[in-house]
Amino acid sequence: MLRGSEVVGHPVITHDGGKKVGEVKDLVIDRGGSVVLGLLLDEGGWFKHARVVAWPAIQVIGPDAVIIDSDNSVVKASEAPDMKDVLERGHVLLGRRVQTHDGRDLGKMEAVFFNASSGAVEGFELSGGLAADSHSGRAFLPASRSFQAGEDVAFVDPSAADTLQDMKKMTASRK
Repeated sequence: MLRGSEVVGHPVITHDGGKKVGEVKDLVIDRGGSVVLGLLLDEGGWFKHARVVAWPAIQVIGPDAVIIDSDNSVVKASEAPDMKDVLERGHVLLGRRVQTHDGRDLGKMEAVFFNASSGAVEGFELSGGLAADSHSGRAFLPASRSFQAGEDVAFVDPSAADTLQDMKKMTASRK
């Protein structure tokens, strides 16, 4: 499991020519919060000029670099409809509040964790809200099928509140 922020800033290098084609600015995650669609390399002036790499073109996310197939794998966001839609709608997850459908605030999203091989989102780090009430300030919310990112708030099923885990225990087990 990899924290999204650990990838931001990594150089993106082509496998076929060993050419650096940019660096990771952000992850592009579907609105359902279930999968990394690709990587944002350059936001450009407007999102129609953003450059992205779709997940299937990523060969490996290593500790120091991301290796992609070729420089043809870097495209304008307008050429990747699923990512274009997410970028145009501004569905940025970090900093967004997470609430249950019955109105309980679970906290603010601080990080996204994902599987570096498959791109599957495994969960989210939350701070404040019920996370602070139940734990020591930060909690891990496992990915949920009920997750839905809105413009200002992401919603999950009320049962998700029962799945919160202490981040201190999570980070200790990663070491």
